[in-house]
Amino acid sequence: MANRYMIRRRIAKSPRLAELKAWAKRKGWLSWLRRGDGEEADERALLNGCWFVPERARHVCDWIERYCHLVEGPWRGRRFELLDWQREVLSQLFGWVKWSPEWQRNVRRFRWAYLELPKKNGKSPLMAAVGCYLMFGDGAANPKNFSVATAKKQAALVHRAAVDMILASPELSAVANIRTEDGYQLIEYPQAGGRWSITSSDSRTADGVNGNCLADELHRWNDWEFWGTLRWMLAALPEGLFFSITTAGSGTEGICRSQRDKTLAVNSGRQVDEQFFGRVWGLGPADDPHEEKSWRRANPSLGSDRAHPLKLSTFRADYESAKLDPSQWNDFLRLRLGVWSAAESAWIDTLGGVARWDAGPDARANHRARIDCWEDFGLQDLAEVPCWFGFDGATHHDTTAAVFVWLMPDESMRIMPLYWLPEAEALRLGPKVPYREWSEAGLINLTPGDACDYERVLQDVVGWCQRLNVQGFAFDPLFQAEWLTQRIEAETGVQRVEFPQTIMHFSPPMKTLGRLIATKQARHNGHPILTWQLGHVKAYTDANGNERPVRQKKGDHRTIDGVVAAIMAVGLATAGEQAPTWYDDDNAEVEFV
Repeated sequence: MANRYMIRRRIAKSPRLAELKAWAKRKGWLSWLRRGDGEEADERALLNGCWFVPERARHVCDWIERYCHLVEGPWRGRRFELLDWQREVLSQLFGWVKWSPEWQRNVRRFRWAYLELPKKNGKSPLMAAVGCYLMFGDGAANPKNFSVATAKKQAALVHRAAVDMILASPELSAVANIRTEDGYQLIEYPQAGGRWSITSSDSRTADGVNGNCLADELHRWNDWEFWGTLRWMLAALPEGLFFSITTAGSGTEGICRSQRDKTLAVNSGRQVDEQFFGRVWGLGPADDPHEEKSWRRANPSLGSDRAHPLKLSTFRADYESAKLDPSQWNDFLRLRLGVWSAAESAWIDTLGGVARWDAGPDARANHRARIDCWEDFGLQDLAEVPCWFGFDGATHHDTTAAVFVWLMPDESMRIMPLYWLPEAEALRLGPKVPYREWSEAGLINLTPGDACDYERVLQDVVGWCQRLNVQGFAFDPLFQAEWLTQRIEAETGVQRVEFPQTIMHFSPPMKTLGRLIATKQARHNGHPILTWQLGHVKAYTDANGNERPVRQKKGDHRTIDGVVAAIMAVGLATAGEQAPTWYDDDNAEVEFV
């Protein structure tokens, strides 16, 4: 893994960047370069020819406040007065531009937007206002908008907010034509040839859509095939926008989680995509959900005056109710404070949640003390430190994983994985799991055909062993391709050790790894597949408190091979340190359940 911070320093010291910042300061828009999260993304965009146009930013904000009206509750009929966070988001989205040689004009930098924030912060009015601007205020010829959801009824609910906003505005209702088509309302803008309709995965019109996309509550989306279809709807537009907004979801997979993870990666500089804008509001792992300052951090629309739609007194009452009712509390954390939950009954939940493993750069930037297990390191930092690895092999449908662990002098543990998967399986799972994107990022090796290429696995593992101080590796003695582990041992001189897949062997290292995660002494460098798999692990616990990981049913795409390999490696690395289990006591009574 490249040292991101070394790259960051090289960017910061670039003479060309200093010149561009000086130019931006003279033009009066230097303040629109983000600081902290998103800073590196904006600096890269600046170096790649992007710049900020304050007039464009002001235009979208002024237009919305002039022509858009709110339609719900006590604000019904009032003009839309943007809050600071809404003004900032709109200015960023519509203010940044880049010269396009193909279109021979300036076009917007951002084509994809992902906003994640708790309920009651004004998501629906903002989305409706953005759609109205794209249709009536952006100046595009023949503008096309689509209100999108996975089901047509849900898409119609999203669309209704836009219809109501148009009808509440004398200016917009005068130029719009709203009629019923196929049982749903269609918005037309005759003088510009504009059309605003709905589409969904259960609609025959889902293929071939071409226009701006307005997607609400992305955490409900599970249809990867539909998502893949929508990805191309901007291809023929010079300034198309895919605008998605959602509350926090659950689990470490899915479309919403992929966009959240991309937001964190792009904003931290770990992934480069100058067309993508993302912003996440929510509690970090070190934030106290019982403190008012935490509520405000997670809810940008929370306040005590008339301008803020989310009132502090109401929020406090909801908090008091949820605090006293265990059945409400988890929903309150997710929906009102933006705390993601892992998969149902996930092992990681018992250790502090996914955020204990990886809280993301936004949360880490707000705390001086360590709040998760993430750390920036690479193989070059660990070449001389003794290490062990666990090997979990598969032939067709699961990932093959080799996970290396290092015991450090400060009693922490470093963890790094290697992954392989047949290309045919990556193609089959493409609608559900972004293996091809992970492969392009160098995070997994896809081998040709429908079976794992063990020669490639051998080559990669031997390469790592030659660079590292490997003491031994653990493997499943029932693994069919035993010749592979024999070859690894023969070509590296590293001793292989059998690790039977039984609870008596899994329990001690699984408890050790759990303790290291809970105490933030386990350290990883942000590998997304290992984090994804960690969220799927469930633990079976017997009557004596011993535990082992539970794999999903055969054929399930939610694999856990990297975590299994990590537990095996921990078992080998700490073989002389672990306390004996109940199974090691020859005098213990046997209980059959």
